[in-house]
Amino acid sequence: MKSVKLYPKVAFDLFYEQFKWAIWFFSFLIAGHIIGMIIVARNDTSIQQFFVFSSQSVAIFMLVCGIIAAYAFMGYYVQHGITRKDLYVGTVISTLALALAVTLVPLAVNVIEHLISNLAALPIDTDAAPLYDPASGWFSAAGIFFLNAFTYHLIGWLIGVGYYRFGWVIGFGFVGIAIAALSLNGYFWGDGGLSSVIPWVPEIPADASPFLALAGSLLLIAVLLVSTRMLTKRISIKM
Repeated sequence: MKSVKLYPKVAFDLFYEQFKWAIWFFSFLIAGHIIGMIIVARNDTSIQQFFVFSSQSVAIFMLVCGIIAAYAFMGYYVQHGITRKDLYVGTVISTLALALAVTLVPLAVNVIEHLISNLAALPIDTDAAPLYDPASGWFSAAGIFFLNAFTYHLIGWLIGVGYYRFGWVIGFGFVGIAIAALSLNGYFWGDGGLSSVIPWVPEIPADASPFLALAGSLLLIAVLLVSTRMLTKRISIKM
């Protein structure tokens, strides 16, 4: 008799729960952006459009969600009969869905801002950050946003799993691994900080081929996925 695969249900449940957090998160973020527009309007300056304004906040949100995923969900599901493999696959699928959702929401808000700006002047700076420059195409900007969101969640998940499995002392080392992974992720997308710290690391110019950045980013994602799978494959669940 074939065993029933439960990862679709796990994926849906995890996505649904974390998307509820995302609704609250974006509610506060949108409110902050509106307040920011009111403040800068009084000073005759401008604020970044929401898609750019939200990028760093979304990344941190996904990092925190990844950490919570290890502590809040792993023990619960395994104790209720979900295999570690189904939990792993379900978590990956839910992370992909969540990364897509937190990419589409800023895009939608950005479209609404654009429509409003056609009727009334808004104090919004249309010059985007290099990573999210609309001049290179919104599809490209959204793709980078999505990959960053997905990567940050995986890094957070790795931190959470490290602490869960090894405790606080060894788990603290996973913070160092996470910092290295975050530095690599930024480096692949044109952040020269890593090459300034490590002399032998070549600097990737801002105008370098996006395929080079994409290849590096996908390789980092693959390493994170494999590492997390190896750590969770036979992990002991705390009662």
